[in-house]
Formats: sequence, structure tokens, C-alpha cells
Amino acid sequence: MTMTMTMTMTMTMTMVRGPRGGIGGPPRPCELSRPLGLGPTRRSPREAVTVAPRAVATDLSLGPDGATLPVDQKAFMELVTAPSVAEAPAVFGKWGIVRIPSLLSPGEVDTLLREAREHGIRRTAFAQDSPSDRYTLWIAGDGMSDEQLATTKTIKERVPFIERAIFHGDESSWRPVCDGFGYPNLMLAEVVTAAPGGAPQGWHFDGEGITAQISLVPIGAMNGPTEIQPRPTPRAYMQWMKHLSNQPPGESQDEMAEVLSELTTEIKMMYDRLTMAHEFAWNTLRPILGNNVGVAKNIIEAGLTPPVVHMVADPGVLTLYDASMIHRGGQNRGTEERPILAVHINKENKHQRKQTRLREQSEGLGQVMSKAGVTKQQAAAAASKAAIPEFSFGKPSAAGAPNIAKVVPKKSKAKKAKFKGSVKSGAKKAGAKKKGGFGG
Repeated sequence: MTMTMTMTMTMTMTMVRGPRGGIGGPPRPCELSRPLGLGPTRRSPREAVTVAPRAVATDLSLGPDGATLPVDQKAFMELVTAPSVAEAPAVFGKWGIVRIPSLLSPGEVDTLLREAREHGIRRTAFAQDSPSDRYTLWIAGDGMSDEQLATTKTIKERVPFIERAIFHGDESSWRPVCDGFGYPNLMLAEVVTAAPGGAPQGWHFDGEGITAQISLVPIGAMNGPTEIQPRPTPRAYMQWMKHLSNQPPGESQDEMAEVLSELTTEIKMMYDRLTMAHEFAWNTLRPILGNNVGVAKNIIEAGLTPPVVHMVADPGVLTLYDASMIHRGGQNRGTEERPILAVHINKENKHQRKQTRLREQSEGLGQVMSKAGVTKQQAAAAASKAAIPEFSFGKPSAAGAPNIAKVVPKKSKAKKAKFKGSVKSGAKKAGAKKKGGFGG
């Protein structure tokens, strides 16, 4: 057993290498301190995070079907569970994910869900074709319309604990955790509901920042838990996606999109190969380990994270994860809707994003990124992400992992991107469908 495990670990560590990314400490708050996919991220917040402790359940219940998870997922879920918000920064800094049991009580969960259903603004979820698959109920965000402002005001009036669930105005709020890692802005808060029998989301990431989820019903294997690949996407890759989306349309932008499309294909294939390498290793190890969670934890601590983690949860559980991690909302194979509260936290508010866009358009993108300390070599590797607004890995394969069988051919589809217009025009087309946020 020991020899087999050692050989598997050695082979996997040789195969699994990748660029850096995600969220981290100073002086570059999004930089990981280890290669992509190799164990704990060892992030540290910019400054000490002080969060008032709140009494929570101290058991390690993983929620419905938690006991039936594969041993690698079970071990990882235990490693990333913190007893309270006060302990969350250390766990998140190490793994890029932290889950906190019982942030909301059963009664509070019922209240939040009832008020969101009554007053939330309904939209189709991101990475879904139809609200019959998954829809969202918008309740808060930045850059709000009059209708949205009225919705947030009503929710605040009718949900007395909403400051703890979403905002800052409670000593037990989780938001200081995000602040400490350099992400103070609430971009979007919504209830995301997976409909019974609806299709799963496409694989994607939410961008640079932190995504929070609170389960509003028991979430088990059957009703579509969020599925996360616990390895972040390269930080510079996401930065260039954001910066290039700020540039005005034009011929040069379209020509750049061709190159970026080709690079995007390479990055997608790299990420798929990385996940497949982890899947290969754990397929070998699971029969050997049986249900030995302790040994599985040691293997994960040594660097071999699970290929995918299904985030099953009891009602009221808070999960924070690095928004650069590839994930999707799973398929709801149950008979009831599966709602979660999803909150997306980023660095800049709407006004700041506008100022950044104007500055980049006037100074030139290269000059702005040079000031940010991004080298030309980093830019060449990272800029490919800007060709599309999110990672989209197409239809899920039978095994549930991203499907790489239909990777975009380098030349043919790259040239088609030129005729579809700039990143800006593509964003307008997506906006016309009144899509929700990032989903889950």
C-alpha cells in the first residue's frame, strides 16, 4: 500500500505543474505561494482580520450525503471546515475555501428565503439557457437601478439579520474576512435556485475576488450541490481579461481577440489535464484507502487536492471560495427547488471600475499593466482569458469533469471571433438576455 501510494504521489506531482493564481497576501494580494493545484495555497490577508466569534455548531457534519462522499472529498471538506467566522481567515488563506456551519439558524434561513421569493428581482442564472434550469432572485449589489434600490431597502427592513448574512453591520459578519484579503466591494447578492430536472451550469469561474454561498435548504448529492475544482485560475490571466474588457471596440481589439482565443484554448486544455491528473491519482488511491479519512487528509496536505468537490451542506452553512476556481452549479435530480444565497465580492465598486476603464483608455493598456507590475511575459500567458468573459468548458462529460473533446480549433474558431465583434459587443449581447450573476 505504501509503495503504491508513494509511486502515485510521485507520478502525480511530476505531472501536475501550473502557473500561479488566485488570492493571496501582500504585496500582491492575488498571488498564490505555490503552483496551480499543488496543495494548500498558504494565503495570508493584507492585515490582521478581527471578527467577533459567534457560537456555532462544532461538529463536522458535512450535510446530507456527506458520509457517502468519496474519501478525498470527505477529507477535504473536513480540512476546510472552521468552527466560526473568527477562524475562517486562516483556513481560507491555506486552501482558498472555507465552510462555516450554522451561520444562519433554520428560522433565519426560512425568513431569508421567503422574503427573497416575495421581493427579489427574478433573472435567468449565468451559464444557463433558461430559467427552467436555474434562475436568480436579485437582492443587492452595486450600481443599482431604482427598482433594485427599492428591493434592497425592503429586504433590509424585513430581514433583521441581513447585515450578518450579506453586509458589514453585524459584529459576526463574514465580510471582514474578504476585506482582509483586499476585496471590500459587494458586487452582487442573489438567491440562485436550481430547478428540479434542470441542466447543470457550464464550468466557469467568477473572476477575481471571493464568492460566498449560504445554503437555504439541505443540499445533498441529488439536488445539485455546487461543484468546485479546488485549484485557482492564474491571477494575471484574470487581470488581463478584466483590463482588456475595458478597452473600446476596434480593429486592433478584434485582431487581439484572435490571438487570445488561441491562448484561451491552451489554458483550458492545461486546466483540464490538471484535473484529469488528479482524477487519475485519486481513482488509484480510493480503493486502497477505503474510508481512511486521516490518511486522505495527509495526502491532500502533501499536495494532491481532490479533482472536484461537491459542496453538500446543511441549511445555514456559509462557504467562501476563491472566485478564480473553476466551478458550476450541479444538476438538480431531486423533486424540489434547490436555493442558495450567493454573494460575489470584488475589489472595485461601479464608480471605481468606471474610473479604471477611463484611465486605461486614456493611458493605454500596456502602460497601465506595466505600472501594476505585470511583465510582458506574464501578459502573453495571461491575456488569452480576455477573449471571453468567463471560462466555459461546454457540455459536462459523463464523468462530470470538463469535456475537452470539443476544444476550439486554433485557427478556424479564432478567426470567427473577429467577426463577432469586440469583447464589448459580446457583453452587450449577453446583457440583452437579462442574465443573472454567476450562479451556483
